[in-house]
Amino acid sequence: MVKPNTLRIGHRYRDNRLNGPYDALVIGSGMGGLAAAALLSELGRRVAVLEQHYTAGGATHSYERAGYEWDVGVHYIGDMGTRTSLRRMMDFLTQGRLEWAPMDAHYDRFFIGDRIYDAVAGRAAFRDNLVAHFPRQAGAIDRYIELMDEVARGMRAFSLERTLPPWAAAIAGPWLRRRLPPCFGRTTWEVLSEITDDRELIAVLTGQWGDMGLPPKRSAFLFQALIAKHYLHGGSYPVGGAWRIADTILPRIRAAGGEVFTYARVEEILVRNGGVRGVRMADGHEIECAW
Repeated sequence: MVKPNTLRIGHRYRDNRLNGPYDALVIGSGMGGLAAAALLSELGRRVAVLEQHYTAGGATHSYERAGYEWDVGVHYIGDMGTRTSLRRMMDFLTQGRLEWAPMDAHYDRFFIGDRIYDAVAGRAAFRDNLVAHFPRQAGAIDRYIELMDEVARGMRAFSLERTLPPWAAAIAGPWLRRRLPPCFGRTTWEVLSEITDDRELIAVLTGQWGDMGLPPKRSAFLFQALIAKHYLHGGSYPVGGAWRIADTILPRIRAAGGEVFTYARVEEILVRNGGVRGVRMADGHEIECAW
């Protein structure tokens, strides 16, 4: 008989365990839901996160079988080995409670026929390793790294347009779109085949295409560049297991009087007077929120 999993994050939902009134309700405890709840909590809001699964964390949760611990989604995460905005955000959400262990410098390996290529952590090491394998393609490799940076800079304008109020986006949108690099609207194959005709180099550069779910001829170069840049300084793993990500975010939510409830199935979002005013749970209980 399989024993119940002991790696459980959150508090099992019962209507008598609610500690309202709540300022906000978040449906789902994946990283988006937990991050939103933690940021609202930092602003002094009391938040209830409602998760229908037996544990919080979404794709970051873990489970136990036969004395071993398994992660369901996290294998490694980039941008944790340097003081990037993502690392600073993660440290903020977890209040510095979560530690990260760096993987080996050769963090990815690609097999093409009987040939083996590694992705090596660090901008210079990444570049030099590729040039060692493809000495005639040094210019193409340098251009690829430049394109990563161009996409990263372009994302600032791309994101800004989508976060501005509609009236401001209508004014600033044309100017912001002119700041986007031409590669933004093209496929990975189109961009890379212009900087090199070496198909094996293209295969190595796109070796992580599984992270996007689409092959190079169908994927947007925008995502190819962002993922490659995300891992440019290697991969890291959360010390203690992937479940520790949700486990270390939860205290920030509780500090403001909120909670993460599991086995909490939402049946209906309640709308009154043109605004969301709460939810109806599977047990019929209604939970109200301010907004």
